[in-house]
Order: sequence, then C-alpha cells, then structure tokens
Amino acid sequence: MLTILSAVSFDVSNIDANAMTLFIIGFSVVFGALIVIYLLFFFMPKIINFDNIGKGKKKKKNKKQKTEAEKTTEVTENSELYAAIAMALHLHFEDTHDLESMVLTMDIQDRVSSQWSSKIININ
Repeated sequence: MLTILSAVSFDVSNIDANAMTLFIIGFSVVFGALIVIYLLFFFMPKIINFDNIGKGKKKKKNKKQKTEAEKTTEVTENSELYAAIAMALHLHFEDTHDLESMVLTMDIQDRVSSQWSSKIININ
C-alpha cells in the first residue's frame, strides 16, 4: 500500500488562479447553503409557535388545577369514543359476504388457440 501512495504525486504548480477561485466560491456556496438550511430547521418550530408562546404557559397551569369532576368527564368521553371505534371495527371485520372453502382448483386445458397465445404456441 505504501507503494501506491508513493506513486501518487500532486503538483501544486498546475493549479491556476481560476481553479482556486472556483474552488473557494463552490465550497463557500455549499457550506453557506448548509448553514442556512440548519438555521431554517433550528428556528422553524419557534417561528411556528410564535403565537402560542404565552398560551402554552397558561394551559400548563390549568391542567394542574383540574377538578375530579372534569377528569371523570374526560375519561367517560374517551371511553365512549373507544367503545364506538371498537364497535365499528367489530362490525367491519365481521361483515364477510361468504365463507370460502380456501381450495384452489385449476383446470388445465390443452392448447386452446387464440390470437393472444398464437405467438407463444408457434415458438414451442
């Protein structure tokens, strides 16, 4: 492997000013675009939730102050929703039209000629 590395030579004198300028501009554009994309993804959640910054703190305080009556109401509403979903799924999966025997029968016929299969028949 050492012989391969010694066989590779790099001559700095072959690099002209235009190539170096293109190299610097290309790398700066790519890294600049990456930085812009990073900043966009970093600040996007903060920009989207800009209107809800003050509201989020109030909601957290209200969640702690819920009474037992509100909690039981919430549980019963959710349980009714879950029961409705379960009933809909039960009716959907029980609604089979036939009971199949799950037996596959294949009837093989001898070389019936048609325009669709004529080329395949002639090849054999």
